[in-house]
Amino acid sequence: MKLLKTSVPLWLVLIIVAGLGTGSIFSICAFKSRSVEKTSSNSNNDNCGIISYNSSRHGAFTRPLIMADSPNESVELFDLKSNFTEAINSASASGSVSSASVYFRDLNSGRWISINGNELYSMASIMKLVAMMYHLHVDEVKPGWLNQKILVQKSLVVDNVQTQEGPELVLGKAYTIKELIIYMIKYSNNNATAHLNSFIDFNDYKLFFSDIGLPLPDPKAIDYTLTSGQCSRFLQELYNSSVLTNKNSEFALSLLTESVYRGGLLRNIADKDIKVAHKFGERLYPNSCQIHETAIFYTNENPFLITVLTNGSDTAQEATLIGKIGSIAADYSKNKLN
Repeated sequence: MKLLKTSVPLWLVLIIVAGLGTGSIFSICAFKSRSVEKTSSNSNNDNCGIISYNSSRHGAFTRPLIMADSPNESVELFDLKSNFTEAINSASASGSVSSASVYFRDLNSGRWISINGNELYSMASIMKLVAMMYHLHVDEVKPGWLNQKILVQKSLVVDNVQTQEGPELVLGKAYTIKELIIYMIKYSNNNATAHLNSFIDFNDYKLFFSDIGLPLPDPKAIDYTLTSGQCSRFLQELYNSSVLTNKNSEFALSLLTESVYRGGLLRNIADKDIKVAHKFGERLYPNSCQIHETAIFYTNENPFLITVLTNGSDTAQEATLIGKIGSIAADYSKNKLN
């Protein structure tokens, strides 16, 4: 196997790990352009108000659909929205949770609701989803890419303050890109992420955002912010297999079900057999902190996607709120979704 070595400046890697997750300054392959044309219907009910994201590169007879959605919340889910709002208000009353945003989507019907849907939060480690998708896509273009090895000579992370459970990378050891992806997703390992990001071409990487109508990240910024609804599109892409092949989408979601973190959405879920593909993120600021999680619950025959973003002064209380919302959603799915 070919051994890859990175020469990316440390300052760039630190920017990547700080929350953006962008890539290196050189290209490893040229992806087929997938820039998007966003279209929506007018008020004449010609398309039931559906907003669609179509690739702008298409043939004479095809126009690939990346994603489609209704612009309006579902009134059928307003009782669930009320329960979420009550939980948020209760947590906010303590003063340790200053704000929270929730997006919930029934994956069978496409019905969705949102609470505080215009609020922006740092994506932090949730950006690891995009890094994983990027490398899986490279392997589709250049078969064998995941088997390439990267030598981990030192930690590329300074002041690595993060919630991390699991083994550390062994310095001086070479890991395949696939192995580093497992460390990054299963254990949320920042050093694995930094090494993977060292082999990302930013021009190719940003296509994963333009595909689904998200603002392009700034490679010089230390933060990338989205709403809960926008954040949910990453998992929706994987669920729909709209960017990766079905095989790679299956691998990605299966790996996400192996995440060892259970401090948020899963903390109150008694049924350990429920498969949940999830990724959490945390961002610490001098006077505040943010804890987030986005997940697909494969409950019964009613799978749903939920994203909870929080901001406050106490990570424990924020995680408790996320857990409460997760249990409310799971109970609702079990009893009311059809």
